[in-house]
Amino acid sequence: MVRKLKGANASKGGNQQDIIRQAQAMQQEMLKIQDGLKDKFVETSVAGGGITVKANGQKQLVDLSISLDVLKDAVEEGDTSIVSDLIINAVNEILEKAEEMAEKEMEVVTGGVSIPGLF
Repeated sequence: MVRKLKGANASKGGNQQDIIRQAQAMQQEMLKIQDGLKDKFVETSVAGGGITVKANGQKQLVDLSISLDVLKDAVEEGDTSIVSDLIINAVNEILEKAEEMAEKEMEVVTGGVSIPGLF
């Protein structure tokens, strides 16, 4: 026959409440970090600096500049896909950098544990 100890359920409930409080604190910290990412920036350039893209940590593009040389080359070649391809490359690169920055910021809270769907 197995006997239950008095207070066994109470301590179990206390542990659950502690876990919930810790999870809520972690969630609040993560929200602060995510909000702060809007004020942190990464920048990249392609085509020898001919196209420069800047994004914030929330993966929003905040600046794009295209030099006249890049535009002139496209006009001379009669091919606008040159500019399009360069822009796509720059945007993909900057979004990757923004993702890496956001992950590094979140590691402070998550201890390096990857949480799917966090971003």
